[in-house]
Amino acid sequence: MDPTPASPSVSVYHWLHILRYWAVVALWMACISAFSTDPFSAQNTHRYIDPVLRWLFPDLTPAGFVLAHTIVRKTAHFTEFFILATLVFWASRRGRPLRWHWAWSAQALVLSGAWALLDELHQAFVISRTASLWDSGIDALGALASQCVLYARARWKHGASVG
Repeated sequence: MDPTPASPSVSVYHWLHILRYWAVVALWMACISAFSTDPFSAQNTHRYIDPVLRWLFPDLTPAGFVLAHTIVRKTAHFTEFFILATLVFWASRRGRPLRWHWAWSAQALVLSGAWALLDELHQAFVISRTASLWDSGIDALGALASQCVLYARARWKHGASVG
């Protein structure tokens, strides 16, 4: 005996519900790709990072500027993928009760790691950028940190009911 198939409107609603979450992830992935283009290369970001550094640290030496600029750029890598992994976890959860599940976390880590590698591959084809597995490592560390925060939050909020 076959169950009654769902009405088309329920099926459409289901897919629109899923799309609503994953569209945000896709938009953030597009932003990350945009950050991998020439305007965001180290040669160009100094135009807006250095004035802020001069204002915050007026006595910074030229070597200090190079170091601070590098720290800002690597922190941006970490943050981009912290956000991406958090959004993937959120999209995987799709409005279900706020808990931590290893499958949602694994999905976030795998997708974020794959996107980090593709992002570096993309940078290999941008003349003013250089591809670096170290940057992918920083990206993956940001993704892992987001999952650790989500796990700790779930443990704090729900105790032992995470799974």
